[in-house]
Amino acid sequence: MRSGILMGHDAGITTVTEASAPRPGQGEETLVLVWLFPRADVAAVALQSSLKSSGDAEWLIGRDPACAIRLEGNDVSRRHAAIRRTSATAATHIVDLGSRNGIRVNGVVVSSADLGRGDVVRVGGWVGVVANAASDFGEIAPGLLGGAVLQAAVAPLRQVAPSSLTIVLEGETGTGKEVVTRGVHAWSGRPGPLVAVNCAALPEGLAEGELFGYRKGAFTGADRASPGFFRSAQGGTLLLDEVSDLPLPLQAKLLRVLQEGEVQPLGETRTTPIDVRIVVASQQPLMDAVREGRFRADLLARLDGITVRLPPLRQRKEDVLHLFSHLLREWTKGRAPAVECDLVERLCVHDWPFNVRELVQLVRQLLVLHPDDSLLRAEHLPARIGMPVAEPSVSAAKATVRPEGTRSSTETVELPTLLSALRAAGGNVARAAAMLGITRQRAYRLMESHAVDLEAIRGEEGARK
Repeated sequence: MRSGILMGHDAGITTVTEASAPRPGQGEETLVLVWLFPRADVAAVALQSSLKSSGDAEWLIGRDPACAIRLEGNDVSRRHAAIRRTSATAATHIVDLGSRNGIRVNGVVVSSADLGRGDVVRVGGWVGVVANAASDFGEIAPGLLGGAVLQAAVAPLRQVAPSSLTIVLEGETGTGKEVVTRGVHAWSGRPGPLVAVNCAALPEGLAEGELFGYRKGAFTGADRASPGFFRSAQGGTLLLDEVSDLPLPLQAKLLRVLQEGEVQPLGETRTTPIDVRIVVASQQPLMDAVREGRFRADLLARLDGITVRLPPLRQRKEDVLHLFSHLLREWTKGRAPAVECDLVERLCVHDWPFNVRELVQLVRQLLVLHPDDSLLRAEHLPARIGMPVAEPSVSAAKATVRPEGTRSSTETVELPTLLSALRAAGGNVARAAAMLGITRQRAYRLMESHAVDLEAIRGEEGARK
């Protein structure tokens, strides 16, 4: 496949949807194929309903004006592929129609594959993601960017923010628990400050004093008084991150503080009333910590005003390119480099185990290592980003790989075999590699070691046509 290019200032954050595509909250959830690259202004395609089938359907993809999904570009065939929905099985799949450049699902060249939520589809130089719904990507709260999935997750928080309900935020590392807390604080209208404390970083012997305060001389080393985190957040919001890491004896004291609405600093004989909105955060469900004996059940019952699980980035892949482009523009003051299609595909395929934090670090790394490059390429990415996984997803397991793609990686591929595959594939290296069951990189290395003229092979194909 030729690599499409997206200019940094064109990486828009608006997705246009068909009028028939249901919005979140309208009752029926619909899978849609959202196009992200090279443009995000192509209408999303409603693929299927999770509640009932809408009958058999087919959408042709290609450059031909008669195609239901018309994609521009020389790397897209006139009739490139088709998306088909079968009412009998309620399944939706994509089929290659003998295109020159083939199709890819989750980074793998296929002749056909079932499509499910989170699958990454590549047609020529176009990259799309199957999502639950298409919606505008934008700023949900200050510093919190996302689309439909994240908007739906945090919607209850906006509703309860003005109340005094305690909030439990659960989510993997890097999913934005502190950023969401800042949004809750802003929505609450509380005049006091937002104070965040990492409970896992509190020294066990000093944790009580750090949380509830102490007077001067209360213990050895207390050469001055401290208000503690609770009183520092008076009138505002206190985030207790990784709250399950607090020692059990201190959890009992925290429970009393929450029940009584007052703290007793170390060394003091009187309590002090507090008015603080409590938000607690944890990477794992607090109920799991209760079952493991690491967290008090009565404390969880007191904290659980409303619990929200923040979605990991791999569950909202339609946001990845928008976030990446936003960070590029923000940190280059609007002079972001262009990005190629191969890079975009790998970003979308990647599982992002460390979520948005990992994406932020990647953008920083790229800008530091390639500060003067006008185009960011796939080879600029670390090897771990977006390589096909060893164990395919459910939908990928249903994919039909191009014929003859069964060769073991330990088997030797000779030059004549590769040349035959290249000619059969019309000079398309990715398709030839898939036929032989080897990686594209391995095919290129073999070609380079024998000085293969790839353009001559492509010329042969053109002459036959």
